[in-house]
Amino acid sequence: MSYLKPRNFLLVLALILALALLVLIAMRYSPESQLEAVVNSLPKGIDVSLEDIDYTHIEDGKPRWRLVSSQVERRADSGILGLAEPELNFFDEQGEPAGSVHAVKGELSSDYQVVKLRGDVFLQHVGGYTLQTESLDYDHATQKMTTDADVLMVADGMRLEGKGMAVYLQEKRLQLHADVKGFLDPGKMN
Repeated sequence: MSYLKPRNFLLVLALILALALLVLIAMRYSPESQLEAVVNSLPKGIDVSLEDIDYTHIEDGKPRWRLVSSQVERRADSGILGLAEPELNFFDEQGEPAGSVHAVKGELSSDYQVVKLRGDVFLQHVGGYTLQTESLDYDHATQKMTTDADVLMVADGMRLEGKGMAVYLQEKRLQLHADVKGFLDPGKMN
């Protein structure tokens, strides 16, 4: 009795073809090759890159801040997060909106304590005032916002301009450093 009958030969050939196809599929779609392709597509010096980020930080069941950004990249050498078109929304202790700030780009330190915003920085507070500048740095440890750039602050009945600024958040104090110009109309202020 011969094992190489045409029917057995076709069955063995079909098994070999199926095995070859399975090996080809496994090699082509292996997670390792997909991961390698993603890592190789990242710009040099970037170890993580995410797009269309919308993150809300919650404490005690209430939102404290929300970050929306078109792209976030973590730099491998420093751990700094680069942000494209960042928008930060802040909330008070009750979780109610307190204000927002957006810019063209930003950076967040690896310990999440220092935020640097650059390009068309626009801050809006729910109290009605706005602040515009080209750069703004925030240090969480000192609760201080600073810039060396020109600043424009507008509210009902008030307009302040200057070069360089420090905002001491705990003390609720604003200091403009140079070239200060202002306009106050107490009748229109809230």
